[in-house]
Amino acid sequence: MRSGTAVFTMPSGPIKCAGAPQKIAYLAADHWREQGVLKDIRVVLVLPTPKMFGVPVFARELERVAARYGIEVRTGSELVEVDPDGRAATVVDHGTGAKDRIGFDLLHVVPPQSAPDWLKATDLADPANPAGYVEIDKYTSAPCAPPRRLRPRRRRFLAQLQDGRGDPQQAPVVARNVVADLAGAEAPPASYDGYASCPITTSRHSMLLAEFDYTLQHRPTLP
Repeated sequence: MRSGTAVFTMPSGPIKCAGAPQKIAYLAADHWREQGVLKDIRVVLVLPTPKMFGVPVFARELERVAARYGIEVRTGSELVEVDPDGRAATVVDHGTGAKDRIGFDLLHVVPPQSAPDWLKATDLADPANPAGYVEIDKYTSAPCAPPRRLRPRRRRFLAQLQDGRGDPQQAPVVARNVVADLAGAEAPPASYDGYASCPITTSRHSMLLAEFDYTLQHRPTLP
């Protein structure tokens, strides 16, 4: 691609790596800049969130990254329709309800994500979660309440191992609690404060390491 319009999108709802749709946009823009063609390419980044990141300090830095590349950021917006023959994407602004049809030469789409259909159909799924993820304690990865047809201890083991659980990844805590569960513990001994390390590549040579917890506070581990 040497010229035209490139559209990158992120869906609303739960997503296992919310930074991924932004990473590819920055890597593409960095490549086009190195090739000397970025000035001839309109780059549109469509995000359903009100800001570029949930933690203000990282949101401000990503705004600067997008501005350096000249990326047109559409926050609070979402892709709702693709016309492949007409090479056009329809984006809705959730704040105003207005729809914008954007012609594209390249379209990078991240689809909406959910638990597998078979899991949604079981009583392991959280009834309040339309994505069908398992309802668990986000601090221990244990289920909030056992279903009638599964023994509580059996369900705890299942909820901690499957990938459809409704919490962030927390492998060390899960591992300790699974071992304790198999040894007969009545309650999970390990807990998790939501610490996450999200490396967002802003170019082929640079990265923003977003470290935060459940309170959305900056939790740096590097100077």
